Amino acid sequence: MNAFSPLCKVWHEQVKEFFTQLHGHQSKTLALFVLGAIKAGSIVLPRVAEALLAESEAKAPSIERRLERFLSNAKIETAETWDELLSQIMPYFRKAPLRLVIDLTPYEEHAQVIYIGLLQQSRVLPLVWKVMPGQAKWEQGLWACVGELFKRLAPHIGETECTIVGDSAFGCFAMVSLCVNYGWHYLFRICAEHTCEQWSAQGRLLPTCRVSALVSEPGKRFYGPIRLWQEQPIETNLSAYWDKTEEEALLVISDLPACRKRISEYKRRWRVESTFQDLKSRGWDWEESHVRRLDRVDRMLLVLFLMVWWLAHLAASCIHNERRERYDRHDRRDKGIFRIGRLYLLDIERRASHACDLKNCLLFHRSALGWLFSLRF
Repeated sequence: MNAFSPLCKVWHEQVKEFFTQLHGHQSKTLALFVLGAIKAGSIVLPRVAEALLAESEAKAPSIERRLERFLSNAKIETAETWDELLSQIMPYFRKAPLRLVIDLTPYEEHAQVIYIGLLQQSRVLPLVWKVMPGQAKWEQGLWACVGELFKRLAPHIGETECTIVGDSAFGCFAMVSLCVNYGWHYLFRICAEHTCEQWSAQGRLLPTCRVSALVSEPGKRFYGPIRLWQEQPIETNLSAYWDKTEEEALLVISDLPACRKRISEYKRRWRVESTFQDLKSRGWDWEESHVRRLDRVDRMLLVLFLMVWWLAHLAASCIHNERRERYDRHDRRDKGIFRIGRLYLLDIERRASHACDLKNCLLFHRSALGWLFSLRF
């Protein structure tokens, strides 16, 4: 299956040069898979294959079989391949404190994905993930899996200040301990049923109460240190606020000082839900791909997440160059950054008269110093 379009050619060359872990045919299929998913606006294999008809003289069923072989290829080490990407991307972000979001998202009933991403603009961009069974018993516990992901992330974060943000599924002693062990800040939502002790003005611990008792009605706030949990107590800082428009209070704990800012920072975590919507029903139809085996799901996510970073890079370039209004309404923002990135790329391809015009829109730029990456909105 030969690539003919100029964009496909320059993109394949970059993928081949960049991902040194992959053999020639593997890198070529990865490049085609990513470009086909962008053009199709979907990760569903038949649609990707149809979109790639313009790049090949092969028939759609033949292209689809090639994509399936890529997903089934046990020689493709997803973690090692992805670490090559992180080693080039993360230095750009280490110039400022990092905000990472951890979440657990289902993939049909067959799998669950533990996902840690970087909060950027209005989305959470993928850093590391692990695919686990959806219904069968896990061979590893959740916290062992998270520990594995933290271990992979740590070299790419280095000494940069980092905060891990998670919902109430991660608001527990095990998760706090992991963050403390790596020297990272934490910001987790906790359930109202958890118990705590607070200090009196004289510095004495008051009787144990439910955390929800500290903000017992709409409009109330609490910001201060507490001793949380009884079996494995920790001293932490609670920021709690019951918005009058909400059914319950928002309760978040952190090693950072309690204040209104912690509530605002936590609310940015909800952008991970928009990210998953973009990749699932509202965008690239992740759940409609019907890929079942966990190792195949893992390789499909390699394709999808590489695409996400490329589209985010394109969207950032588009917005930075004040081209957004060509693709989105100016009075309200209807389109997410991935859709904007896709439209921008298709526009560049249509207008390009030279190969150098296309090279400027790729994920990385090659210089005498090596690969360069930026994400400047």
